[in-house]
Amino acid sequence: MKRSWAGYFLARVVVAAIVTALLSAATSAAPVPAAQVAIAGNATAGPVFPVTVHSGDGNVTIQARPVRILCLSPSATQMVYALGAGPQVIGVDEYSSWPADAPRTKFTGAETSAEDYLPLRPDLVVLSYPSGAIVQQLRELKVPVLVLPAATTFAAVYSQLAELAAATGHGAAVGAVEASMKEDISAATHKAGSAARGDSYYIEIDPTYYTATSKTFIGAEFSLFGMRDIADPAGRLSAYPQISAEYILKTNPDYVFLADTVCCQQTPAGFAHRPGFSVLAAVRLHHVIGVNDSVASEWGPHTIETLVALLADTLRS
Repeated sequence: MKRSWAGYFLARVVVAAIVTALLSAATSAAPVPAAQVAIAGNATAGPVFPVTVHSGDGNVTIQARPVRILCLSPSATQMVYALGAGPQVIGVDEYSSWPADAPRTKFTGAETSAEDYLPLRPDLVVLSYPSGAIVQQLRELKVPVLVLPAATTFAAVYSQLAELAAATGHGAAVGAVEASMKEDISAATHKAGSAARGDSYYIEIDPTYYTATSKTFIGAEFSLFGMRDIADPAGRLSAYPQISAEYILKTNPDYVFLADTVCCQQTPAGFAHRPGFSVLAAVRLHHVIGVNDSVASEWGPHTIETLVALLADTLRS
């Protein structure tokens, strides 16, 4: 049976909302550990262990530099490799597509039993959407777990990058990686200029009209270019609301981005031929753009740099 990325993504949205709420309640007053600041914030600091880092569910102490990292989050996988910790990785989840030579497994990151991971003998597990009691199970087995829930801002991305740098012993690299990301973003926004400032957009997660508001990370990326998300008025209850064809016709977006080209084989031509859509401004101006599905759910350096570069080229034209 063909795997539906849209179904997987929507399930992850529900899990992410629950996890984020629980973790926020548990850690709202948690301080940033001094050890983390010393390593991740100082470009000259070497890998010093034990080190305490801030996980989504509280502080975690890592006793020694990990050499068998199991990274079960596509975004975290991108960060780990960007930091230079790739040689320490012994497995990534099946959805991690960058880098291409990462050791992919059949894990999704939503497993419910720690026993699934034990054959790989990990000494650090990185998760974004843990299910059930697996985090507690791993810690009872003395396997450190770093939980990095879905980022919704660039500040959260840079914070997660720092946590991973400290946790993997690559604190000296975090400054350069963050600077490179900011350079790429600055270059992209400069290239686009004010071409699309104030223009509206619709991002499609699947053909049943699930979308993302500006309160999501992909929304933050579009906000860099001064664009308006047509889904925001519909997103009072969820950052990923389901709208309708009628809603799209009424709001008449200037741009449409199809993030369901992989899961559901959607194309700009197919979108334009949906009933009534030929009158949309985005269709008439040839502003319907297909993108990889991953841009709607990942916040790693490679995904960010790829999307902002595409937006710069698209919005300038």
